[in-house]
Amino acid sequence: MTIPTINRLKNIYKNIKNRENLPPRIKEIIDKKILASSITPGSIIECSFVYFPLEGNQPSQPTLKRVTFKKCIFSHQLIANSIFQDCQFIDCIFNGARITEVEFHQCFFSECAFYKTKISSTYLDPTSFKFSWKWHWNWANINASLFQTLYRNSKNMHQEEFAMNSDKKFQFYRRYDYLRGKNRHPNKFLRGLLFDYLLGYGYGIKNSLYVTAGLILGYSYLIDGTFKEKELSILQSVYFSVVSFTTVGYGDMTPKYDIIPMAITITFLLISVAWCAVVTAIIVKRIVK
Repeated sequence: MTIPTINRLKNIYKNIKNRENLPPRIKEIIDKKILASSITPGSIIECSFVYFPLEGNQPSQPTLKRVTFKKCIFSHQLIANSIFQDCQFIDCIFNGARITEVEFHQCFFSECAFYKTKISSTYLDPTSFKFSWKWHWNWANINASLFQTLYRNSKNMHQEEFAMNSDKKFQFYRRYDYLRGKNRHPNKFLRGLLFDYLLGYGYGIKNSLYVTAGLILGYSYLIDGTFKEKELSILQSVYFSVVSFTTVGYGDMTPKYDIIPMAITITFLLISVAWCAVVTAIIVKRIVK
């Protein structure tokens, strides 16, 4: 195979990869326009451009109920002072739209694109968004920006539960952006992976308790049979682990002064000090919020 042929194959492969990373688009021809305020309850709107015209100097204020939007375009629209009740958005495009002072109640978004969408003063549950694996694999940066925007919106609206869920989703997609994005950082991806699963994205008290129990039981198993005292029961080993983990250190039982038991104990104590600080920070964070 000649060098020019190899270069052509490389260019073809590069173009295919670039097309895969392009933001999702609607393949069907969109030639219909529909005014949002003219949509009746229970309608199904497909392959349409939905627009919100200004009434005087103010945007229209429609209330839409039980409407299903399939492959519709809301891009570069000012969506303001509107209410969406029990609506579904499937494969819709909101790129460049401004959503402000809008309420989305029991709405559902599936495979929708929100590239450079601005959201403010809006009631919007981040758990109402559903995306397939392609999004965190190919377009993680788009969704990372979306959930970061939702986080800021929720914090400004004092919706703490929404803010927490948005932050979790933001960290999830940012982690994959480190793995698959333009500026790749595999080390940050691995650190984020450990942080997300061990600490529940910084909100998981249960995750922290499970890891703590695992550390204590694991140390109890490793240190069992290495005490100066006579053979101790597993319960006494767990007791020693808890006393060591909490840095109380009664001194009523000690491991043998052998290299392996001492090395295991030193490592465990160092980990316990750092882990207790992290868990305390998570608990305080949840209580304050």
